Amino acid sequence: MIAPFPLAAARILVAEDDPVQAAVIGDLLRAQGYLVRCATSLREVREAVAAELPDLLLLDRMLPDGDGSLLCQEFKTTATTPPFPIIILTALDRVEDRVEGILRGADDYIPKPFHPREFLARVHGCLRTLALTRELEQKAEELERKQTVLLETQARLVRSERMAAIGEIGLAIRHEINNPLGTILGFTDLLLGQAEALPEEAQRKLEIIRRSTLRIRDVVKRLEEIRNDRTVEYVKGLQMTDLLAEPPGAAPPPSE
Repeated sequence: MIAPFPLAAARILVAEDDPVQAAVIGDLLRAQGYLVRCATSLREVREAVAAELPDLLLLDRMLPDGDGSLLCQEFKTTATTPPFPIIILTALDRVEDRVEGILRGADDYIPKPFHPREFLARVHGCLRTLALTRELEQKAEELERKQTVLLETQARLVRSERMAAIGEIGLAIRHEINNPLGTILGFTDLLLGQAEALPEEAQRKLEIIRRSTLRIRDVVKRLEEIRNDRTVEYVKGLQMTDLLAEPPGAAPPPSE
């Protein structure tokens, strides 16, 4: 987005085929510090706008190659041309002519001949509106950026609080579960040490109990050691912490 500009440095394109009128208008604007370019036809206006977007277009209604109000409508309705203010200048001073120009997108309508002070006041007012609009756009963009930063910070805080809560729960679970797990594993190993006295089916089930116990112990250990918020979609729309995923660069757990 173009930053708000000082009014005295505004770029104004004057579309006027009468050299005397163009000189008068140009002198008035340059005396105020405006940067002025001139065009004498619709074709030259299109080329000038394509080369450098003006801050304001002063557009004569009657140019050699067409109606200026139609060009105004073209600029205002073409999505490829960024919006900029247009003031129509014309000797046609009927109410119908003024209404037609406004309905075709003109921001103002100045009949000829005009008083220099009124002319400059309208130009200044149009440019001031443009500057305020650009300032509001800039503030809206800044607000959107700040909102994005705020949302990202909020998400980090939520993740941080979540990880802290998981860590506390993991410690509590490990404390409460490891003791009974150790008991189960100890008795299972004791029984497996006397496997020759046990039926084959009982040995198989003891092996299953031992592997399941080791798996529970490993999950509890992973819960305590989680440092990254690794989540998976358990069901559609519901996320859960992935206790089986290894953090990047971690070595695989030793086999029992």
